[in-house]
Amino acid sequence: TGVGYDIKKSGGHLVRSASIDEPTREDSMESTGSNDSVVGGKGGKMMRKVTEKCMEFNALSALFGTASICNNATVSQTDGVPMGQPTEMALLIGSAKANIDDPRPMYHRLQEIPFSSDRKRMEVKCRPVGGAHTCTAFTLSARRHSSADGNTPISSDGSLYFVKGMPESILGECNTHTAADGSAVPLTERGRASALAQSRRMAACGLRVLAMAYGPSLETLTFAGIIGLEDPPREGVVESVTHLEKGGIKVIMVTGDSKETALAIARRCGIIHGGAPKEVSIGESNLAKIPTPATIARTTSEESSGDEYLDLDAMSVASSVDDIEYGQHALSGSQLDAIGQHNLADSIVGVKVFYRVAPRHKLALVRALQKRGEVVAMTGDGVNDATALKAADIGIAMGKGGTDVAKEAADVVLADDDFTTITHAVAEGKGIFFNIRNFLSFQLSTSFAALAMESVATAFSLPSPLNAMQILWINIIMDGPPAQSLGVEPVDERILRARPRKVTDPIVTRALLTRAVSSAALIMFLTLMVFDHELDDGHVTRRDTTMTFMTFVNCDLFNAYACRSADKCFYEISPFSNTSFLWAMAFSVAGQFAVIYLPLLQSVFQTEALSIGDLLLIVCLSSTVLLLDTIRKKFLRQYCSDNSKRRPLFRRKLKKKKNKVGGAKISGGKKVKKRTKNDVGRPMSGNGSTIRARNVTTL
Repeated sequence: TGVGYDIKKSGGHLVRSASIDEPTREDSMESTGSNDSVVGGKGGKMMRKVTEKCMEFNALSALFGTASICNNATVSQTDGVPMGQPTEMALLIGSAKANIDDPRPMYHRLQEIPFSSDRKRMEVKCRPVGGAHTCTAFTLSARRHSSADGNTPISSDGSLYFVKGMPESILGECNTHTAADGSAVPLTERGRASALAQSRRMAACGLRVLAMAYGPSLETLTFAGIIGLEDPPREGVVESVTHLEKGGIKVIMVTGDSKETALAIARRCGIIHGGAPKEVSIGESNLAKIPTPATIARTTSEESSGDEYLDLDAMSVASSVDDIEYGQHALSGSQLDAIGQHNLADSIVGVKVFYRVAPRHKLALVRALQKRGEVVAMTGDGVNDATALKAADIGIAMGKGGTDVAKEAADVVLADDDFTTITHAVAEGKGIFFNIRNFLSFQLSTSFAALAMESVATAFSLPSPLNAMQILWINIIMDGPPAQSLGVEPVDERILRARPRKVTDPIVTRALLTRAVSSAALIMFLTLMVFDHELDDGHVTRRDTTMTFMTFVNCDLFNAYACRSADKCFYEISPFSNTSFLWAMAFSVAGQFAVIYLPLLQSVFQTEALSIGDLLLIVCLSSTVLLLDTIRKKFLRQYCSDNSKRRPLFRRKLKKKKNKVGGAKISGGKKVKKRTKNDVGRPMSGNGSTIRARNVTTL
């Protein structure tokens, strides 16, 4: 009927495009000649509000009436808040905007076939409670007679079937469509093609398109029209997808929508690159391409092709361009069924959008990606998604709209159903993992230094540099707070952008051990050097143990600061980025001074007060730990960094061998069997043809 809705241009009313000299029912009835029905326009066109007195209101009542009856959403009687599935709630809100009351209280539901991902449609059978239908179109449809017996109505009790679903499926089963006055006129192949072209144009704008139909039986359905619902990406989704892709995570869309809708949403979300996203604009410019009632009155349904009102050539060209530009990124559920299981893993390489899929396809995609060695995280909310969620490495269920079965099968439940939460979780996971490595690097270096120091002293028959209380103080008090604060260290942006690690990658790597052992060796050397320098007479005094104790603790604190990052040098790290670390260091320094200068603790730890010169000497010696860390990160990064690939010292160039087989040269020394005449008709590979089924017909 040419009705559209644009809140910016119509002020919240349903409008249609019309010529200025077009007669309306209001003018003929002399009920209203005011300018309230005119919203605005330009170029000889104006936007008329769609009210109950418009000539196409009967057809609009049939469209939204079908959308409301074939609906399970409800509206609260107290506050008017809709409840149910988002798509069905949107249909009820659209009916309210069209000033069409909910007809469900006037009908008794006799049968319901719920929507399924395989059938892509929902059907209900209803009978009017009082015997009268709510609109003219339903009344005329209930009076339709059988083609075999022209006097026998198809529906004896006045009941009708109401259907909504995929436009391709619904239009294929309709033989009539609703005219502007509510009557049913034959639906020709040309009219069916025009309706499909219109649905594709709406889907290309990113709208989710549903077709509505009604009739006395499923064999005699009348096409009521199509409704486009905008389901825009939530705020922050585009940025989240960008961050995930920068971090080496591939984002794949699996949806039951049409190809045009899926590609439009994928472009908006940034899943598919290479073109500017198309915005939804169902306004005057788009409504001008749709036939108006005045032009419909001048042509018959048999002669009207729709080409006068719909720019089918432009739409077909745009569709072809999309197929060429983005077709290699999309596969449908039927195409997945046509691909063998043994070839599916190779056929989906580079595909980012899967449309018109069923839950079984999700499970097949998870297994195919896992076969290629990928770590798969699958999101889902329905009961049918439970198998895919269970099979995925990380199953993610929706906390608000998800079913209990999906939540039980998933590993992670999103409490807010927000995609950006996944991005935050990935960043948090990367940060925790790298902070664990830094924590281990600090703890291992401290433990190695203490053990090596005692072992060397024992091996060379030297007295123990530290007593038992001092060792306990180092392990419990000095190592505890700094090590715990390393677990909440803010992660650098470079680490968040790093590619995901492999499942087989260990936490303790060769680079981590190299850092820990080198730091432990330096700490042990400095501590034993101070101890040997203070041990002049061969007897261990309080000053000897205090100087050794203070040197070890200071080296430990400088080492903790260096372990805050595995890549940045100490002067590149902000001292105030981790307040927990500052408080831990302050607590450790205060505790160390208390052990040395408080008389009560001096007797417990066998220490004595040190002069300022002694403290400056210890600080200068222990600060060389930072110098060692800088040398590792600047000049030995390939051996001491977890993010750098270790390159071999000697590289050997491999020469490619060229063999000549059957007149063709191949590289790598592989033998290729020459095909003979007897091999014609046989597949090229042993497992059958591996042609990648990606829009072969379109391309």
